[in-house]
Amino acid sequence: MSEFEATPTVQAAALPDDYPGKTAVFPAPIERLIYGIFGVQSRVAGAGLACARELEVHFSREHAPGAVEQLRYTDAQGAACDVYLAFWSDPARYEKWFAQPAVHDWWQTLAITGPVGVWREVINAHKDHYQYGAGVPEPGGISVLGKLVACDKFGYWGGYRDRVPASAHDDFAPELNEMPSLVVRETLGRRLSTALPNNLCFIREGQGWDKAGTAERGIWTESMEPVVERWIKTLRDEPLRTGCISLRHCREWDTATNTPLNKQSQLAFLLSLKHIERAARTTHAHLAVKKTFTDMYTEPEFCPRMHIWVEMLIVKRGELVNEYVNCDSMTGFLPYFEPWEVG
Repeated sequence: MSEFEATPTVQAAALPDDYPGKTAVFPAPIERLIYGIFGVQSRVAGAGLACARELEVHFSREHAPGAVEQLRYTDAQGAACDVYLAFWSDPARYEKWFAQPAVHDWWQTLAITGPVGVWREVINAHKDHYQYGAGVPEPGGISVLGKLVACDKFGYWGGYRDRVPASAHDDFAPELNEMPSLVVRETLGRRLSTALPNNLCFIREGQGWDKAGTAERGIWTESMEPVVERWIKTLRDEPLRTGCISLRHCREWDTATNTPLNKQSQLAFLLSLKHIERAARTTHAHLAVKKTFTDMYTEPEFCPRMHIWVEMLIVKRGELVNEYVNCDSMTGFLPYFEPWEVG
C-alpha cells in the first residue's frame, strides 16, 4: 500500500514551547543566493573520477564559492553519482567564476560520448525565498554563509512556509498543479537544457548523527532511519501524487579522507511548496519521523545533539539554469520537461 494517503491533515504532536529552534539570516549586503548543484554520473565504475577531480580543482580557482560540499548516491539506473554543492552569496562572483577561461572552456568541451554524464542545476534566488530550520546550533547547506538565530516558527504545519520571509506577501502558488507526463527521451550524446515553471520548490532535508550519544544513535537506527527511508521512497517513487520531480538520496562525503560521513541529505525538486506541504501532512512515514523527533524534546532523556535539519528555496521562473551533458534520460528535469539542445 502507498505511504501517501489522500486524507485530511493529521495533527501531529507539537514541539514544546522551549524548543531551541534556529533559522538562518543573511546580512543586508547579501540579496541573492547561488545554490549550485553539480553532478558527475558514472555509468561504468570509476569512469567519472577524473572529471570529478577536475571539478574540485575548479572550485578552488578565483571567485571560488564560499563553501563546497561533496555527496554521493547511486541513481535508479545504477550509475554512481558524485554531487558537489557550491554556494555563493554574490551572483556576480559566481558569473565571474563560471566565465573564467579555465572553467568555461572545461565545461564547453566536456565529452558528449562515453560512460560519463555531467550536469549543473544552479539556483539564483532572493534570500527572502529561503528558509533553514534545525533544533541545534549547527548550520547546514547554504546557511553557512549567513548566521543562525533563534526562531519560534516550529512544531506546527506551516512552519516551513512561515520561515520564508517573502511568504508574508507571496503564496508561492504552483504554476503546475499536476505532474507533467514522464517521457523517456534520447539524451545520451547530447547537451540539453529545459524550461521550468514558476514557484518550484527545492528542498534539502539532512540528518547527521555524528555528534549523537549512544542512546540518541539508538533512536536514529531503530526509530527514525527506517521511516525516513519510507518517506524518501514515497516522494521519489510516487511523483504523480507528491509532485516530486527528482530526489537524490545522498551520503555526505569527506573529500580529504575519501570516506562517508555520519550524515546524509536528500535533495529534491517539487512542483511547489504546496506539494511538499501536502505530502508531509498526509504521509504516514513523515508523521512517524515527526513524532519520534518531537518525543526527543517533549520526553527528554538526554540533550539531543542529532542534526535534523531542512533548507528550502522557492525558485521563480528563470532563476534556475540547468544543463545536462551526456546524461541518462532520467536525470534531473529531463524526464518531465521538454529539453532543447544547448549550443
